[in-house]
Amino acid sequence: MNCIKCAAALPDGALYCCYCGKKQTATQKKGRKRANGEGSVYRDSTGRWRAQIVVGYKLINGRSQSVKRTKAGFETKRAAIEYLEQLRGQPTKQAPTLQKLWEEYQAAGYTKLSASRQEKYRIAWPKLDPLHLSRIDLLTTADLQQTVNDGAKTYYPARDMRDLLSLLYQIAIANQYVPVNLAEYIILPELNAKDQQAFTQEEVLKLWKHYAAGDWWTGYILLMCYTGMMPGELMEAKKEQVDLHSRTITGAGKKTKTRKEKPIVLADEIVPVVQSLMEHTQGEKLLRINKDRFYDRYYETLAAAGVPKLPPYSCRHTAATMLSDADIRPALVQSIMRHASYTTTQRYVHENVTSALEAVNQLPKPTPKAEEPLHTVPNE
Repeated sequence: MNCIKCAAALPDGALYCCYCGKKQTATQKKGRKRANGEGSVYRDSTGRWRAQIVVGYKLINGRSQSVKRTKAGFETKRAAIEYLEQLRGQPTKQAPTLQKLWEEYQAAGYTKLSASRQEKYRIAWPKLDPLHLSRIDLLTTADLQQTVNDGAKTYYPARDMRDLLSLLYQIAIANQYVPVNLAEYIILPELNAKDQQAFTQEEVLKLWKHYAAGDWWTGYILLMCYTGMMPGELMEAKKEQVDLHSRTITGAGKKTKTRKEKPIVLADEIVPVVQSLMEHTQGEKLLRINKDRFYDRYYETLAAAGVPKLPPYSCRHTAATMLSDADIRPALVQSIMRHASYTTTQRYVHENVTSALEAVNQLPKPTPKAEEPLHTVPNE
């Protein structure tokens, strides 16, 4: 036989190696203290002990994943081991339906959202109707994808549905009903990045002509074109927010923090327009009609002025484009538009072919000497 440590030749039956002194009987390993299924204990990132058992398995994206029940915060390993029996005795929590999670969220976190975010989720929730009564732990990515595909054909509505599902999954994960957020795997429709159009200079002049002819309501369109006000801001603006002396409208901004904080600036030619609108409108608001009637009146006015029926948001694009065409500094255009970054402002500036030709024609032109023609024929 050979020594189990130094491999030296030893007589058969030797208990110790005469060369290195190693005992030749292998040390018997201690058996497992806990059999499979009884759970495990370990130190977590806090340095304390955690008890953990596996209560089942579920299929996630074609792969089997364990569903675990844990309890952390034990000072000693023994305390964690002793708690394993209690973990095994706890009844398995049944995961709630999406309807239940939505109701819980409405009673808590929903009220902390911005008004625009609440509105988006309020619209997205009915589109998830096929999943309302489904337990969240039994849903698959195929279920989620099909529901989003059926409920929304374009990017933004589909995104709102996915975001709402993701929020409900986060609540379920926090309560250990599910291990992963399946909403993250939803594929959205392609974003149609087609730019909004802006009114041309000729079309803006037509609006001025229509306003001068006695249609005071055209002033609302001109106000949006010259300030970049969004339709929602115009419909919520109050007369008390208008300061004709300082030529500003303060506190009427919506959606982003930058728009809310920055005042809307009024050009000199728009000041008398705003004054006329305030005189023609009764009540505290600058515009005193509901949303549906506003859109009807808006398109009626464009048709009467002989201007293409671009959507109201095109007025904001018109403001950015006119400012850019007037060679206003980019940083100042960004400030007037109340954008947080100039990258956003760039999406609102629309260049036409005429402007592009005028620009390139401003580039330096070569001035050839009299004796040197522009094009010479090489000597053969």
